[in-house]
Amino acid sequence: GVPRQQVAIIYDVGLSTLYRKFPASITK
Repeated sequence: GVPRQQVAIIYDVGLSTLYRKFPASITK
């Protein structure tokens, strides 16, 4: 299993990447 903290960090980084790649679609 993977520690929840590590999963949270990876998830947060993933969201940051999405925000940078698709700012228009998220902010609308």
